[in-house]
Amino acid sequence: MHARRIVSLSIIVAFSLFCGAAVARHDQSEIKVMTQNQYLGADLAALLTASDPILFNQELVALLQKIAGSRFHERAQRQAALIANESPHVVALQEVWRFDCIDLLPPQENQGCQDPMIAGAFLDQLDETLAALKARGLKYKPIARVKNLDASVVAFPELPPGIPFSINGVPAILQTIDRDVILVRNDVPAKVANLQLFCGDRVSLDGCNYQVVAVAQLPLPDGTTADVPVQRGFVAIDARVAGKNYRIVNTHLEVREPQPGNPISQVFQAVQASELIGVLQATTPIGKSLLVLGDFNSSPEDAGVPDAGIIPPYQQLAAAGYTDGWTLGRPAVPGFTCCQAEDLLNKQSQLYERIDLILSWPAPARIKDIRVLGTKQWDKTGPPAPRLWPSDHAGVAAALRF
Repeated sequence: MHARRIVSLSIIVAFSLFCGAAVARHDQSEIKVMTQNQYLGADLAALLTASDPILFNQELVALLQKIAGSRFHERAQRQAALIANESPHVVALQEVWRFDCIDLLPPQENQGCQDPMIAGAFLDQLDETLAALKARGLKYKPIARVKNLDASVVAFPELPPGIPFSINGVPAILQTIDRDVILVRNDVPAKVANLQLFCGDRVSLDGCNYQVVAVAQLPLPDGTTADVPVQRGFVAIDARVAGKNYRIVNTHLEVREPQPGNPISQVFQAVQASELIGVLQATTPIGKSLLVLGDFNSSPEDAGVPDAGIIPPYQQLAAAGYTDGWTLGRPAVPGFTCCQAEDLLNKQSQLYERIDLILSWPAPARIKDIRVLGTKQWDKTGPPAPRLWPSDHAGVAAALRF
C-alpha cells in the first residue's frame, strides 16, 4: 500500500512538472487570446421595433423576464471555466451589460424593481465575471472598456435618466449600458492604447464609438418618442508577451440588418468596418503585431449588397490584409460560433455561422492552436435548474506565434 502511494505521488509530481514546463514554453514563444460575446440573455429586436407605448412596455417587461431567466450569475461561472481551461493572456469580451433599476415609488417587497419576475435581471456582468474568475483563483483585470448603448440618453424632467416602465402597475426606471471590455492576465504588462485622437467627440471611456450607428425610436409613456443611438465601438490595449509587443483590439459591429427586411441597412456594419480599418492603419505603431478580436456579425460567406456597393466587414478586412486565424489554423473545419436559441435551452448546439473572429496583421508565423469554446454539453450550467449554454455565442481561443 505504501509503495503504491509512492508510485502515485511520483506520477502526480511528474505530471505537474510536465504541465509546468508546457506552460513555460507557451509563455516563452506565443501569445494566447480569446474572444467571447457574453450575451445579455434575450433578443432586443422586438423591443427596438415596438410601435406604441403599451406594446413597448410589454416588450420591455418580457425582455427583463428573459434576461432574469438567462441566469447570468451561473453562466458567468461557466464562462470563467472556459477561460480557466485556456488561460489566455488576453480576453476580449463583448455584450458586457449592466442593468440597474430605480423605483419611482417607495419600494415595497416583491414590487417594482424587486418584482420576482424581473429582479434577477439587475446585475453587472463585468462584476459577475471578475468574481467568477477570482473564485477559480484566476487573476485577470479589466484594462480597457468602451461604452456602447446607454439608456441614460432617455431623460424626462424631474426623473432619473433612463427608460420609464411599469410592472404590475408599479413605475420604475431602467438604466442599462452595454460595454466591450479587454481583460488581461495579471502577469502580462499592458496599458490602454490611445486611439482617441481619431475619435473626436466619440470618445467613450477608454475607446471610441463608431461614427455611423443605427438609431432606435422608442415610444414613451407620454406619447413622445426617444431616439436612442445603438452605439457600437472599439477599444485597444498595448501588451508585451514573451518579449514581443502587441496591439490588441476588441470590437462589436452592428448586426447585418438592423432594419429587418431592408438589405441596404447592412451599410451600418460595412461603414463601421471601414472606419475601424482606417483607424488601425493610422494608429498601429511599427513593430507591433496587431490582433483584432470580436463579434463582427459578418462571416466569410457574406456577400453584402454588391449593387449598392456594400462590402461586408469580413471581405473588407480580408482585402485590407488581415489574416483570419481560423482559416489559417483549421481551414477544413467550419468553426461556427453563432447562435444558440434565445433562451439558451436548446439541447444540442445549433451554431450555424462563424462571426466571432481572431484576426491579425501581419500573418502569424504559426497558429499553434485555435478552437471554439462552450459548445459541449459539459459546458452548460448545471442542474437542478434547467441547463443553459454559457452564451448564445461560442468563444474562440487561439495560440499564435509571430
